[in-house]
Amino acid sequence: MPETDSPEPENSDMEKLFKEVFDKIPTVVSQVCARLGHYPNQAEIDRYAQRIRFLLWENDYRVLRSFERKSSPETWLFAIAKRRIRRWLRERDRAKSLDEASPDSFTVQPDLDEWLLAKEREEILRAAESKLTERERTLLDLVRQGLSIEEIAKEMKIKRRSASVRKRDLIVKLQRIVRLR
Repeated sequence: MPETDSPEPENSDMEKLFKEVFDKIPTVVSQVCARLGHYPNQAEIDRYAQRIRFLLWENDYRVLRSFERKSSPETWLFAIAKRRIRRWLRERDRAKSLDEASPDSFTVQPDLDEWLLAKEREEILRAAESKLTERERTLLDLVRQGLSIEEIAKEMKIKRRSASVRKRDLIVKLQRIVRLR
């Protein structure tokens, strides 16, 4: 049998990989949701898991074929699930925000409406800020100043990676506080 330049994984290899990750999908979905600050009920976790399974299986394992074995199957699956679930949550929130809007909300003049929304956001953020630590407030101030991750790291005397992680964690924490309000 002649060798090709870029061998495609055989379907049997894909089926083995699919079977290997199949049972891990609900656990990974739960972990992804928790990382994103979303705590769904079991039915929603099952729905997301089923969508991920279908995504891996469809089009002759198209997504599954992207696994290059540079990481563990669980790590790769986590990345795939995180990307998809984040997209599904954004789509759901976008649809929900328009559905929940009352018909009267569209009759306000746009300038006044924008001003009122900005005021409300300021109040919500001020309330959320009061629940932050001093270090998190400092980070938030640096972010507001428009500093890059490198500049934030230098200012806070931490590594660039730590600054990036802390910024992401701060955003998640603020989102969680705002949702609970």
